Amino acid sequence: MSRRDQEKKRRRLKRLQKRQRHQPSTDNAHDPEESEDPLAFLRSLKGLLELPAPARWPGSADPALARPDMVKLDLAEWAANSRPGKSKLEQLEAGFQNGVLGFLQDMQHWAMEEFFWHGLPGDPWHPIDAYLASAGDRYPPPARVQLCRWKEARLSLFEIGEVRDELAELREWDPFAAAPSGPWLRVLALNIGGVNYYRDKRGHFTLTYVAPWAPQESVSCAMGYGVAVARPEINLLLPYLGMRHPEIISRPMPWKVSRRAEVEHLQRWRTRAWHRWLEERVQFPFRALVLLTPHGKPQLRTIARLLPSTPDEAREFGIYFEVPLLDDEMVAIGATAVTPLDVTAPALAALREYSAYRQRVGPPPGTMGRPRFFWNE
Repeated sequence: MSRRDQEKKRRRLKRLQKRQRHQPSTDNAHDPEESEDPLAFLRSLKGLLELPAPARWPGSADPALARPDMVKLDLAEWAANSRPGKSKLEQLEAGFQNGVLGFLQDMQHWAMEEFFWHGLPGDPWHPIDAYLASAGDRYPPPARVQLCRWKEARLSLFEIGEVRDELAELREWDPFAAAPSGPWLRVLALNIGGVNYYRDKRGHFTLTYVAPWAPQESVSCAMGYGVAVARPEINLLLPYLGMRHPEIISRPMPWKVSRRAEVEHLQRWRTRAWHRWLEERVQFPFRALVLLTPHGKPQLRTIARLLPSTPDEAREFGIYFEVPLLDDEMVAIGATAVTPLDVTAPALAALREYSAYRQRVGPPPGTMGRPRFFWNE
């Protein structure tokens, strides 16, 4: 490895340390109020740093792309630090953090990944096109064609298969049908350690971006940033699939536009007839993650209806949905424990607003001092 490559790797590992501190955790991705275990972070980081790089990177169309992971690093540094990329990235990061999915961990860094491959929603300036324009003759035409395939990167949930011939097997997974939704793809990976990261994760699931790389060789490219979990933790990743709609999730929630807007919303919230307001905005049925117990893991459920309530009852005891358990049994679950998964429908934004109200004023008076059983808000 040349001195230049060694220096790039050193800088890359330093940035990884910073980014990994915000990596989604399988223990608390649904609850941003809980902090990560710093020892777990250090163990994870140590493991990543010990991973060797692949012996080769299949499918490169030109010697300029012999190390596509280093090309991604160069592209990311250029796009994040040059003008106008820097300000555009900051705009997208702020939108993701203040938008309808802003309650999820690591949205700033997911925004970075979205920006590198697709740019700012609705903006004709594209980081990859601008990077190639700035690179002069560094990348011959075949390399430019191949790099432009990164613009087709798509975020999805994948099952992890075998690693062989320096390629990992990934196949898209439908979490709602609990079944594969596509064929096995052979991928190289741009993360530290490349495909070696996947060697001990067969049968796990990963959320990451994947793009075409060398179609003639049936080789795709996993874009490097993501998170992998065991099957029992898969529900923790489902809300992140809403990032497939960056034009929606990058819009700041109205009360987050300014301090004045937050004060004005809080004033309206205190007098709002919340049950009727939600009834007008939530369409049934809808899929959601539900916390059935205060410290349990979120469960995927289809919500059929909002339980009836008078304004006085809603004010005193809160708002509840009827949620199916097993054997056709139904329970009442507080609205703050229900997270709709469709970012294109109004239910998620409406319930995030109700949750923001509850975070500021506390639980309903009628539940104060009572044990936090699963049916309470």
